[in-house]
Amino acid sequence: MYARLSLRGAQYAGAFLAINLIVTGCSTLSGESKVAKTTKGSVYLKDIADWSFEASHPATIDQMTIRTVVKGVAIEDATKPLSNMPASGSKPMRVFSDEDAEFLAPLLAQGLSEAKPEQIVGFKVFSSAGSGAEPTAGTLYVHKGSLYLTIASAQANKRQRFSLPAAARIEKAPSFVAMGKGAMTLVIDYQAIAKASAPGSVVATDVPKDSASSVASTRVAETLPSRDDEASLDPSETSAHPRTEADALQLSTDELLNRKLDELRAAREANKLKDSEIATLKKEATLVKKELRQRTDEIKALKASKASAPSAPKKKTAEAHRTR
Repeated sequence: MYARLSLRGAQYAGAFLAINLIVTGCSTLSGESKVAKTTKGSVYLKDIADWSFEASHPATIDQMTIRTVVKGVAIEDATKPLSNMPASGSKPMRVFSDEDAEFLAPLLAQGLSEAKPEQIVGFKVFSSAGSGAEPTAGTLYVHKGSLYLTIASAQANKRQRFSLPAAARIEKAPSFVAMGKGAMTLVIDYQAIAKASAPGSVVATDVPKDSASSVASTRVAETLPSRDDEASLDPSETSAHPRTEADALQLSTDELLNRKLDELRAAREANKLKDSEIATLKKEATLVKKELRQRTDEIKALKASKASAPSAPKKKTAEAHRTR
C-alpha cells in the first residue's frame, strides 16, 4: 500500500514539474525576454540566430542621449529631394512624440545594459503622435560605437531622416531585424549626439539661415530640429525648458563623475607604478645587504685565520764576545 502511494506521489510530482517546464520554457523557446510591458508599449530582448552577428553588448548609454535619438527620428515623402524643400512642400513628421521618447528612453537604456552580444532590443509603442491604432515597432542595438535603429515601415513612399544628418546615415536593414520588406536602418553616432546635447554646445543642423538666429537664442540641450521639423511639432512639445535644464544638470553631474573616475584610475595607475618601483628598490637593497654581509663574513674569516696562524720564531740577535 505504501509503495502504491509513493509511486502515485512521484507521478504527480513529475507531472507538476513537466507543467512548470512547459510554462516557463515558452519564453525561452520564443527567443524573447521582456524588459517591460505596459499599456503604452513594451520593450524586450530578442535572440539573433545569425552566427555572424555580434553586438557590442552590454552597452551603457545615458537616457538623455537615447531620448535625443528617439526624438530626432522623422519621416518624409520619398519623392522629395534630399535638399531643403520649398515652404509649400510636405513637411517631415516626427515618428515619436515627447511622451513616446520619455517612455522609451529609460527602457531602451535598460535593455542595452542587459542585452547579450547575440541579442538586440526590440520595442513597440502606441504613439500619441500618430493617427492610427497600430503601434510603432522597431529594434535597437549597438555595434562598434554606433546605434543601429530600425523602425518598421508603416507607410508607403516614406523615408526616414534624422535631425542631425552629420551624425547619422541610412542603410538597408539586415534581415535578422525582421522589420518588413524595404525597412531601412539609421546608423547613429551616439557619442556625437551626446556631445551635441551637452550644455553650451553648438549644434550644426539642417536649419535654414533665416531661422538660425531664433533657434540659437533658445540654447536648449536637445538636438535642434530643422525649421520644417519645428513647423510640424506641437507647441506644447517644444516648450520643455525645465526638463531640458534638469537633463543638462544631470549630464554635467555625470561628466563630473566621469572626470573624477578618470582621475581615480590615473591615481591608481600611478600608485601601481610607484609600488613596482618601491618593490624594485627593496630587491636592490636586499641584494646590497646580502653582498655586504658576505664581505663582512669574508673579512672576519680572514682576520680569524691570521689570528690562529702560528707566529714565526724570533731570530736571536747576534752578541759580540770579547776575545782574549
